[in-house]
Parts: sequence; C-alpha cells; structure tokens
Amino acid sequence: MTGIRKLQNGEAGLLHQLALDIWPKAFAAILSPEQIDYMLQMMYAVDVLEKEMERGVAFYILNVDSVDVGYTAIERKDETAYKLHKIYLSQKLHGRGLGKFQLRSMEEIVKNYGATYLYLNVNRHNKAVDFYKSQGYEIVKEEDNNIGNGYFMNDYVMRKQLQVE
Repeated sequence: MTGIRKLQNGEAGLLHQLALDIWPKAFAAILSPEQIDYMLQMMYAVDVLEKEMERGVAFYILNVDSVDVGYTAIERKDETAYKLHKIYLSQKLHGRGLGKFQLRSMEEIVKNYGATYLYLNVNRHNKAVDFYKSQGYEIVKEEDNNIGNGYFMNDYVMRKQLQVE
C-alpha cells in the first residue's frame, strides 16, 4: 500500500533521518562530498526543519508497505502559486512510478488550496530536469543562489500551470 501523510510537529527527526539516507545519494554525481555535508546541515538539521515548519513549510512523507521511503515539502508563494521545495525518493525505488505519485499528490494538495501554479528549483545538472519536463513543467529562468561557504546552487526554476477542474 502506498500513501502520503503530512509530517506532524515533533517529527522533524524522522525527516532528518530520511534525508541522511536519500539526499546525499541524489547529489553524489554532481556535488562534492564537502558541499553535500554542508547542505545537509544547512537544510536538514532538525532545528532547521522545525523552523521551516513554523514558518509554514508543509512536509509530507511517502510510505510504501509501511516503510517511509520519500519526502516532499511545499510552501505558499502567493495567492496563486506554491513552491515545491523538496521531492526525494529512496533510490532503490526509482522507476516504479512513485516519483510521479509524489509529484501528483503535491499538485493535488496545492490545487485544493487554490493554487494555479507549482514552482520548483532543480539543479541544472540533475537528471530530474527531464523528469519534470515529462510531467509538464517548463523552465522559466536560471538562478545561481549563494548558499554560503563558497557554494552555489545552480538551478533552473521550473513551473507548471495546474489544471483546475
């Protein structure tokens, strides 16, 4: 059985553990080990995750057969748009349609909140760019975000117009 549930207050440690397992593997081919370590602390320390939840970032956990195997995060940008901050899935489950399930679940959630657009940032060298294009996302601009310690996130900003029924 596959499902997505919203992370509750006090569960940031669960997300932290998932990130330690999934996130470094997702970037091993395009980021240095030093940058991966830096970004893990910057984005996935328990206190950082708790502060994000306090400011309105909603985290969701993907569960398959009673095992937590992925996570996503969304945040309202404005009255018509949300930003997908994170979407990660255990690498051993890639190719099974679960990433599409995660993405579509987030699209449905934000549509229910009245959004007509979903934005995301993706590293320009990440193979996921093609996945997002195949799901109807378009590149709207490039960004080079200084994240400190001499590191940059070299991203595409992608957007999808959501079909409102």
